[in-house]
Amino acid sequence: MAIREAIYTNISSASVNTLITKGASVSGNIGKITISNHDNTDLTIAKVYLCSTCDGSDNYVIAETTIPPLATLVLTDNVSFNSGSYNLKIDSSTTAELTVIIK
Repeated sequence: MAIREAIYTNISSASVNTLITKGASVSGNIGKITISNHDNTDLTIAKVYLCSTCDGSDNYVIAETTIPPLATLVLTDNVSFNSGSYNLKIDSSTTAELTVIIK
């Protein structure tokens, strides 16, 4: 079995970011999502979710939680998905410096 290459994303704004785009060559067969808040002072509310049309009517939340400064959230349960049907997105509530790693 081939080792999956990790996907790295840096976020520093209160925004929605697409981590894996529906229909792209990147598979949704993932085992772990790590979200590190390496900001010294700002916390953030991070929401990781799947959506097909992404119009707000079909959002399926995987996790939504506050990540304090200098803390890391690791998601390992039920993170694989059908990337032919869904986008994987993250919504960050602040300008805290985040790094997202998907393996």
